[in-house]
Amino acid sequence: MSIIKLLGTGCPSPSHLRFGPSTLVQVGNKNYLFDAGSGVTQRLNESGLKSSEIEALFITHLHSDHIVDIYQLYISGWHQGREKPFKIVGPLGVKDFFEFHLKAFEAELEGRKKWEARPNENGLLYEVDEIGTEYIYQDNIAQISPFEVDHKPVEPAYGYKIEFKEEGNDKKIVISGDTRKSSNLIKQSFKANALVHEVFLGLDFDEKRMTKETIEHVADYHTLPKEVGEVAKEALVEKLILTHFVPPVFDEEKLKTEVGEVYKGDIVIGEDLLAIEV
Repeated sequence: MSIIKLLGTGCPSPSHLRFGPSTLVQVGNKNYLFDAGSGVTQRLNESGLKSSEIEALFITHLHSDHIVDIYQLYISGWHQGREKPFKIVGPLGVKDFFEFHLKAFEAELEGRKKWEARPNENGLLYEVDEIGTEYIYQDNIAQISPFEVDHKPVEPAYGYKIEFKEEGNDKKIVISGDTRKSSNLIKQSFKANALVHEVFLGLDFDEKRMTKETIEHVADYHTLPKEVGEVAKEALVEKLILTHFVPPVFDEEKLKTEVGEVYKGDIVIGEDLLAIEV
């Protein structure tokens, strides 16, 4: 049985209801994590999982809300007994980002290593794969492939396709990352068992923190509810799971109705810690 668990379904706006974007895909005995938004380690803990039990972390793009807790995931995994290198897969620039954090915490970490004398120092090793669309991650359970989505001016921005066999059947789960309506995403998601997709609902204008251009520009590189429905319909996906809600508080029934006017399949309005069998 494979499970998609939404660890964080929020956006850059802080919310105690919706933590930063992060999605866990569990296939067999493997735990694959997509993005490391704020609070990801707390949500893992609430799910009964340790950071040390993550097989690999896949980053969709380098916006802060998707990467802010990478170091916390790394260090908490060591504290929790990780004995193998911390694995990160992501776009060009993610290695520098992570290593800047290692440099910033270098003195603190060296002090911990000497004083705490933990037996699993190999758990502080790390591997970073900076990827292009030709990259394939593969183990004995699943194959995970990145593909480009349209989040311009952020480049590169990736979605991920997770393919595996379960009880003799081919299965496919797709993570959209952040994107406008994307023809490549539709292609990669074709007949997926589940598509986990972001959605932009709108922002109320507040002259103290935004201009009219702010709302236009933020909306422009995300996907509106009707467009999400079009993506799921055109891709013929079995299940559409919505996440990364902008804003984090909204009328859930209205959203489901808007999407459902276009896409007639199974629509899931995500919430933190929701687990969906696929």
